Amino acid sequence: MINRFSIFLFLSILSSCYESELIFEDQYEAVVEAYLYVDKVDNQVKLTNMISFGSDTVGGEMITGAQITMHHKPDSWILTHNDSIPGTYYLEEELTMTAGDTFSLSVNLDEEVLTAITIIPDDPPPLSMSAYRINIPKLESMMEFREIEMPDPLELTWDNPEAKYYFLNIQNIESYPISVMPDPPADRPFAGGGFAFQMITQPTNDNFYTIDLRQLTHYGTHRIIFTSVNDEYVSLYNSLNQDTRELNEPYSNIENGLGIFTAFNSDTLYFEVVPVYQ
Repeated sequence: MINRFSIFLFLSILSSCYESELIFEDQYEAVVEAYLYVDKVDNQVKLTNMISFGSDTVGGEMITGAQITMHHKPDSWILTHNDSIPGTYYLEEELTMTAGDTFSLSVNLDEEVLTAITIIPDDPPPLSMSAYRINIPKLESMMEFREIEMPDPLELTWDNPEAKYYFLNIQNIESYPISVMPDPPADRPFAGGGFAFQMITQPTNDNFYTIDLRQLTHYGTHRIIFTSVNDEYVSLYNSLNQDTRELNEPYSNIENGLGIFTAFNSDTLYFEVVPVYQ
């Protein structure tokens, strides 16, 4: 999943592709990041200011004085600005969302009004796994790890006759996970850090995904969040992961501004990675 709208990164890449100086008129536009999550309370909107890269002014300033309203007929809700995180607006109540619901967003900025619409995607189909418990030996040395014969990959499958798009967020959720890798020698400490495993896939319209068990870095409980996405999210993802030689603008579904307003619908299941001591 795209955590932050990367338009500023894209602009810096674009500017580096030219050897001669480019001259632009200063262009100030608001950038909206708005994500709706079914059955979650953390539905927020982030609002920043973008300027053209020909300007000497630093871009990316947080916009704190907007009035943002969410609509789902016949109801509407005014978002509250979070003073502790400037530029972030939140709903003070949990929204009830079901697949097919249409939500609209309006952002009032002085004399400008930014608008967008999104539809709550369908519930993701049931996800099947080839195993719910995976045994991986706990080894003593890196030499043993190189020679180990790993169990078969974990196969995830689901029905997808209409070739809809989904992504998977696979994460170790242990508070103090045990590393699959052997402990390093005392005189050669491991510099890789102690972060537990997490992997977010790109949007896919396949009906399967394979996890190579050598990708798993820690034992314990793993959570799979299987998420339905809309076309606007896929378009945004593809535009931000294009070849830099293409020079296409990032996708936006915000009228009179830039950014994204989209929704996610998820299901969750779990599997265990169990150490087997020799």
